[in-house]
Amino acid sequence: MSAEIKLRLHRSMYMAQAIKDAIGIFEDFARFEMKRQDDHYNVDIHDIDPEVDGDLAGEFCNFALAHTIERKRKTPK
Repeated sequence: MSAEIKLRLHRSMYMAQAIKDAIGIFEDFARFEMKRQDDHYNVDIHDIDPEVDGDLAGEFCNFALAHTIERKRKTPK
């Protein structure tokens, strides 16, 4: 049976497009579903490749957060 991971990413810290970018990068390793709910983005990770070694959820969150920071720095204030 494949593991399932549920993430709740607060909208004040993560941009939707950065999460979508992360899904595009990590989709070879698992199936992702993203939904906006109130102040959060819920990301469900299913069907994780059994060959994946390491913390897929942690790496995914780090990637999405780094891309959020990059995007916010490029956005004029």
